Amino acid sequence: MKMWTWFQPVSFQAIWLSLIWGGNTWLPISIAILTLHFLLSPTRLGDVKVLPLALVGFAIDLLLTQFGFFSFTAWPLWLLVLWVAFILNLAHSMRFLRRFKLVYLVCFSALGGTYAYWVSWKLGAVELPYGAMTTLAIVAVNWSIVLPLCVKADEFIRKPIHA
Repeated sequence: MKMWTWFQPVSFQAIWLSLIWGGNTWLPISIAILTLHFLLSPTRLGDVKVLPLALVGFAIDLLLTQFGFFSFTAWPLWLLVLWVAFILNLAHSMRFLRRFKLVYLVCFSALGGTYAYWVSWKLGAVELPYGAMTTLAIVAVNWSIVLPLCVKADEFIRKPIHA
């Protein structure tokens, strides 16, 4: 269990960095790390159950891409893998978010999500055709809604059913 406590947050950061820097080219590395996540996870079944939440985040990012807020040099399959890794984080290294009052979770989500997209833009993973201020304002609003919903959905999906 002690190894998992370190592996999970470090592995997420490794996935994030490899995908932001390497995009689709580094997908095999990230998928290998995700495979290790599933092999080592103490909540493997719960992890599988929440995977559809990654499709929600991915779909929102693709929608923002369709509306022209994001632009990628190649179709970003890596973004789906990043969403999978992120959603898996919610019950592990980001479990602390469950304890936040809604108002704090909304603020944390807006700031944290915006920061992640800003860094991704600065590292060249995404272009922001409408400019940083406009796009990051949209991202802040989006994340202030999506992350709290994902945190609550993750908690609900993983809750044991007592008959």
